[in-house]
Amino acid sequence: NQKAIDKDKELAGYNMLVTSEINMSSKDIYNAYHQLWQIEESFRIMKSELDTRPVYLQKENQIKGHFFICYTAVLLSRILQFKILENKYSASTIYDFMRKFRVVRINSTRFINLLTSKEFVTDLSKKLNQPITNYYLTDKQLNSIPT
Repeated sequence: NQKAIDKDKELAGYNMLVTSEINMSSKDIYNAYHQLWQIEESFRIMKSELDTRPVYLQKENQIKGHFFICYTAVLLSRILQFKILENKYSASTIYDFMRKFRVVRINSTRFINLLTSKEFVTDLSKKLNQPITNYYLTDKQLNSIPT
């Protein structure tokens, strides 16, 4: 059916959103959908990046505390992603950095940064004014990096 193929090609690259909202502009509908996607991604981050499940806790306060910490971690990482890094990098890039940042003590006052420098690390270093791109780190520099 060539007519159907031609119609599909004409609409390729477009998304269609169906809604019952009749008083919202197209842009407002798109923004609401985009925010919903961000919320869903936040829950996916909690499951995959933070391993929120399975929970082997039994006391209600422990379970609530566990999820409170996970929600706070997601909130802080999303602030970093959207406000500080201006949504230039994905959440997985941010969490990958957090997992891989390692230093090794070489003597009583110096460390070697084992992290491979990438565009993300350079941008983060500039935005946060932190020495995470330095190969050698002193005790003072390392202690100045927030953890």
